[in-house]
Amino acid sequence: MHLANFPLPEQRGDFGSGAVDIMGSGHVFVCLFEHGAASARQPLFASTGIPRLAPAMFRADGLQRAIRGQAGAQRWFNEAGRAFCLYVVLGAQRESARLVPLANRVLAATRIRAP
Repeated sequence: MHLANFPLPEQRGDFGSGAVDIMGSGHVFVCLFEHGAASARQPLFASTGIPRLAPAMFRADGLQRAIRGQAGAQRWFNEAGRAFCLYVVLGAQRESARLVPLANRVLAATRIRAP
């Protein structure tokens, strides 16, 4: 699942390549990437429930691919027996106090059900 506060291009990679390249400083990109069912039992996905984010979690080296000024965060978790990676990119790290609450609002409204 890809969500953003800017128009997403039709063509983009699993973790938002193509989308993050066009982000402005006030933009946020959210990706929920589902892994295979067996992964939910792996230690990497031991955390249960959709994570809530904090500005301090975002770093330039948290990106899949470094883009000047941007910051990213990744969290792995399981919900309803399913394994996910949450990957969030901020268009500007300096805007984290304003952008992280936007991501948290959409995550709070997200529901994951058992397959």
